[in-house]
Amino acid sequence: MNERLKILGIFALLGFIGGVLANIIYHTLWPWLLKVFPTILTAEWVLSGIAGALITTFFVVIWAYLSGPSGEQK
Repeated sequence: MNERLKILGIFALLGFIGGVLANIIYHTLWPWLLKVFPTILTAEWVLSGIAGALITTFFVVIWAYLSGPSGEQK
């Protein structure tokens, strides 16, 4: 049970950090992107897709790093 709570806490912390980073990126990078790519980035689905892909990739990399090699015996 203790290991499950540790994993849950780690994912909660990673989710919090991901949300903070998404907010910072949105407020600093978004205005610049709108100036550089005004037509394609006006579609909300593009930003949602990019954010979803980045967040998912980030969590999968963290999970793979924390889980260790697959052949490991406990």
